[in-house]
Amino acid sequence: MAQKIMSLQNRKNQKRRFIFLFLLPTLICFFLFYFYSVVTIFLTSFAKWDYTNLNTPEFLGFDKLFENYRYVFKEYPFFTEALINSVRWAIIGVIIQVPLALSVAITLSKKLKGWKISRNLYIVPSIISSAAMGLIFLQIYNPNYGVVNQVIHLFNPSFKDSVLLTPGLNIAAMTGAYIFFAGASTIMILGQIFAIPEEVQEAAILDNITGWRKEWYITITMIKGTIKTVSIMAATSGFLLYNEVFFLTNGAAGTKSISFVIRELAVASSRTQYARANTIGVIQILGGMLIIVCINILFRERKRLKGGK
Repeated sequence: MAQKIMSLQNRKNQKRRFIFLFLLPTLICFFLFYFYSVVTIFLTSFAKWDYTNLNTPEFLGFDKLFENYRYVFKEYPFFTEALINSVRWAIIGVIIQVPLALSVAITLSKKLKGWKISRNLYIVPSIISSAAMGLIFLQIYNPNYGVVNQVIHLFNPSFKDSVLLTPGLNIAAMTGAYIFFAGASTIMILGQIFAIPEEVQEAAILDNITGWRKEWYITITMIKGTIKTVSIMAATSGFLLYNEVFFLTNGAAGTKSISFVIRELAVASSRTQYARANTIGVIQILGGMLIIVCINILFRERKRLKGGK
């Protein structure tokens, strides 16, 4: 009996060792490329690090510990604009991209004629790089021959400006360049819908729960965890938006984002202000964490309210 127990214990220990060995490469990569980088960003946000001391960041001292943060919030002219735009794109991602992905996934789950072809066509834009899509939309928004301006001319013949440089229109135009490409989110939701047990679907039909009521009370309820994950992905993608800003407007006409100003300070600036760029990077990391917390609270609150009914 004791030998059997020892044998089982040895197998468990061996299994744990195999699990650890398989996880080890991922853990090493995580600490080398993510954890180390994040710690470096936090530490150098309290340092002087620019073109005068590229190889040797200097600690600012406790009397000027938050000098870079003071500069970003009070002196840097584009931070507020970038923060507002990034938050705006994060919210738009949740309220437009997620419902769109959910609607398409539910439609595809009906397996209507040609649904596989439609699914594949819907995914195609998602496998094209955002840089290439940015260049495509740059032509679509071209003020001389772009499709969008041609449509605007039908209603306003005197309009000859670029929509990307027109305040009020440019944010909507840039949003349209990426917001409808929700292929990855759609596939995630579709896979979860297909994983719903047939018994649940049949029970709903027997209870006369059909049509939109079945989707609302059965489908969406069963895939709520995936919807939460997709919401986090959409919000963080919007908050980190960069390629569309760079390729479509290069940050002109009030379209800068947090990611864009980080690059602007770190690379595009002639003074190469690494420390101040990393300071905004810290704010971006904290903003991303706040987004995750808020979405988790939102879904937890909805669950609690439903449970109390």
